[in-house]
Amino acid sequence: MDTASNYTETLEKTVRDLLERQDDLIRTAFTDQLTGLGNRGGFAHSLEEIWEQELPVTMAFIDIDNLKHCNDVFGHDEGNRYILQVSLYLKLYMKVDEAAFRIGGDEFAILSTIATEDDLAERLEHCRTVLLKNNDSEMPHSFSYGVSHADPALGEASNRMTLDADHRMYDYKLRHAMHLDRRNIAQVHTDDFEISDRVFDAFSMLNEGRYCFIENLDKHRTLWSQGALRDLGLPSEHVDNCHDYWKTRVHPDDLEAYINDIDQIYNGSKHRRVMQYRMRNAAGDYVLCRARGFRIDGDGNTPSLYVGELVNHSLAETVDAATGLGTQRMLINAIDACRRDRCETGLIAVRVCGTAKFNELYGAEAVDNMLAEYAGRMLSITRGRSRVFRSRNAQFVVLSNDLDHEAFEQLTHHLKEAVFAPVRIANDTITPVCLVVPAFYERLINQATAVLGELDRRLRAAGGLAPNDSLPIPEIERKSAVAERIDTLTGLYRPSEFMRRANAFLEARRDGAWCIATVDMDHMRLFNEWYGQAEGDRLLADVGTVLKDIENADMGVAGYWGQDDFCVLIPFKHITVHQIYNRVREAVARYDGGVGFWPSMVVYPIDSNEEITIDAQAKAMFTNRRAKNDFKERIAIFLPRGVQARNRVQPHADRIPVRAVKWSHHVLSSAPGRYGNRRDYWRRSTHPLD
Repeated sequence: MDTASNYTETLEKTVRDLLERQDDLIRTAFTDQLTGLGNRGGFAHSLEEIWEQELPVTMAFIDIDNLKHCNDVFGHDEGNRYILQVSLYLKLYMKVDEAAFRIGGDEFAILSTIATEDDLAERLEHCRTVLLKNNDSEMPHSFSYGVSHADPALGEASNRMTLDADHRMYDYKLRHAMHLDRRNIAQVHTDDFEISDRVFDAFSMLNEGRYCFIENLDKHRTLWSQGALRDLGLPSEHVDNCHDYWKTRVHPDDLEAYINDIDQIYNGSKHRRVMQYRMRNAAGDYVLCRARGFRIDGDGNTPSLYVGELVNHSLAETVDAATGLGTQRMLINAIDACRRDRCETGLIAVRVCGTAKFNELYGAEAVDNMLAEYAGRMLSITRGRSRVFRSRNAQFVVLSNDLDHEAFEQLTHHLKEAVFAPVRIANDTITPVCLVVPAFYERLINQATAVLGELDRRLRAAGGLAPNDSLPIPEIERKSAVAERIDTLTGLYRPSEFMRRANAFLEARRDGAWCIATVDMDHMRLFNEWYGQAEGDRLLADVGTVLKDIENADMGVAGYWGQDDFCVLIPFKHITVHQIYNRVREAVARYDGGVGFWPSMVVYPIDSNEEITIDAQAKAMFTNRRAKNDFKERIAIFLPRGVQARNRVQPHADRIPVRAVKWSHHVLSSAPGRYGNRRDYWRRSTHPLD
């Protein structure tokens, strides 16, 4: 017994040691050895968890000022002391529930789910002031920072948040460099490139996706703008032997052409060169880039330089060919810039309706000319006070960050007068229906995607009050257009029309809890074989009548997705779900009294402020496919794995218990990760019944 007992104790101790060792390895993998803060891997892991839990987050990018100069002049030991000192100051001004990371040699990041942008920026500014004041080294110690905020629940992206913080950090560095005493700092690389670092940094920030570079051809050393480090994954702003370095980044199929072109620059046979190649970006993907530069020959006292820019076509701003306006990418960049600058911003969305019909009647070229006419009118109205973009298709956006609210309203009024006037297309003069929706922000808080989404929702709401087309349409074509929107068998809206109507319905009713309910006729193919196709069609038509009555009573919106799939937007209440299921089952029972063809129903809760998407429909229908084969559980509430429905919809408590459906991994990719608190997440995300 003693031997067995000792063996058991030894085994248990070994297991405990292994588990503790595993935790130690995880902590070590995510910890920076010099500062004790989290490292880049820890930052990425924490950011991913925050996004999975859909928590609003504020982040800061911090860059130590002049660390390279400190290393060059005073040595790396002094540089490490500088890094450690900054990390300690950051810890001092952080709150308990915030986390700091060292994500590079001189770069830090802070993640906070409790602080606002202003709060975190105020603490960092105070921290920087104290650091400058208390420094006793031969060169001043300071840092630059940029703060940004994002809300994953609004569909905002983490990479846009980090990009915002990065831009703001470099903007801060440029504007506050005068506070640093540079008299004792040796400018080691100044003579290499004959340019002020501050001037170069200012030029490098002008355009996203365009990177300035200066190469000293005598020393084979290249200075790159900071955007290239971020987007292309360069190891440093100073790259030695850049010719050889780019050989490892250029696509193998383009490598020979690259070598031939750059060799002509190096040997002086060509002074101006435009080169276009595929290169790997920071994520390792190949993107199309265009390098344009000019060689400046030197003499014995000055080096030969190759100066130019590299354009990353996957990010760079582009122009719409038909109208000459900026594209959607330019618009997103402009909105993000206004958000970073915290300035008053006015947006006016303009949509020209009926362009599909115009394309059929006049052709695409004539429609492009018509849109160009609208673009010219809007440019004339704005007179340089605002920027005009063609965001997509026949939709324009006017952006102004230089007008107060009153001036913005006047601009909106003049813009409406311009776009509502008749326009020439081919040889006809017509007046298309145009929707004009303004939005004014004292300060932009959300990212560009959320802002544009709000404009789209306002346009959809305005579109419900306007005719679809101003052109007279023959009766046969009008009937065809109706058939495209409404299913002739059931009388319900087809998918695209249902989505549009449902979103417009929600837009007008932001109060209360809502849900998408999907109804599926079980074994409909077998029903058609037993009773005939005609009888099956009559059954579907009767179910359509039941659901259409809901819409006629202004309770919701009903749609038909083909075969035996129905959906309805209704209030998320016991009595409503109870009544609808009973009425559908009664309609089915008139054709078959057994349980073999009972309908199944899935209730998918939605937020009244969110947009109904195909993704929501797919989740509910996928769940219905799994639920309908269970004859005991005919109604399901769409809930995550492991969460029980405390408030259940029970049409027949004695016969049809409600089922809390488990989520498969591939159905919900946005659910909280294994480290998140799933219970708290779903309390926040799901409407409780009653």
